[in-house]
Amino acid sequence: MLAGGAIGVLTVALPPAAERSELAVAAISAMAAAIGAILFAIRRPVSDPVLGGVVALGTVLITVATYEAGGGTGTADNEMLYVWISLYSFYFFSVPHALGQLILVGVAYGALLASTPAADEALSRWIFTMSTLTVAGLIVTQLRSAVANLVAELSQHAHVDSLTGLLNRRALEDRAALELARARREGTPVSLLAIDVDHFKSLNDGYGHGAGDDVLRFVAASISRVTRAVDAVARLGGDEFVVILPGAELNDAATIAGRLRDAVLDGNGGDIPPVTLSIGVACGPTSGGTLDDVWRAADLAMYEAKRAGGNAIHRSLRATEPSAA
Repeated sequence: MLAGGAIGVLTVALPPAAERSELAVAAISAMAAAIGAILFAIRRPVSDPVLGGVVALGTVLITVATYEAGGGTGTADNEMLYVWISLYSFYFFSVPHALGQLILVGVAYGALLASTPAADEALSRWIFTMSTLTVAGLIVTQLRSAVANLVAELSQHAHVDSLTGLLNRRALEDRAALELARARREGTPVSLLAIDVDHFKSLNDGYGHGAGDDVLRFVAASISRVTRAVDAVARLGGDEFVVILPGAELNDAATIAGRLRDAVLDGNGGDIPPVTLSIGVACGPTSGGTLDDVWRAADLAMYEAKRAGGNAIHRSLRATEPSAA
């Protein structure tokens, strides 16, 4: 709208003069600029129906301004402004909405061409212009889809561990902060499991990194199978895993940890080396404390389990104090 208003003012200021009314062209340009300024000043999201109305109004303003400028050459110059309508619509709106905007352009442009002295050329010019606008819009749609897919892929890589398909550290920190804030607000517990594969370095050295990767995928699948849909499961790197258990008390979390340890033991054999886990369990406070407090408590409890020989579960009695067996 701002750019169209500026161009309209220029067409009035520069030769040739409008064949019908330069005042009308100037008034339409001022209206477009005012609408653009209002939209720019709002500085907050505007709904699609409102934007759709603005775009449709843009089509009307382009058509009326072109008519007032008059003449076949004026129409030929100003039909380029319909390209803005097509590009904007196909990039920001759904395809059906954009096609609706294009139909409005076709009707308005057809009426405009019918009023010009070169009406005998109207059909060929209309077909050429509308075909160009449609192809340009479809190209923009494909570009938008490609960009959306790329953004989704990059977002997934930024939040998902590529080896196991679990959340990565960054995603876990975001989710943990969210769950801890919710626990404080609602007065509910949130527990955390810190999990480590016992003797993973020796396993890697003895069986090879390929076998080590198979073990990590097996552990990840076991955790996902035992935990609930509302739980957040992440691999921090190496052989370290973390599970966030919203709403789970310390004893509930320890029960889930026991199921996980048993699931891994039951799945031993086959194509992977024998695997055991050391698991630390901590429960977050409903008031006070931080995410780091809960994480540290679970981590300390996990190291207690490892020092006890592995294949063990240790619980931290309070998330803000050192781990206790």
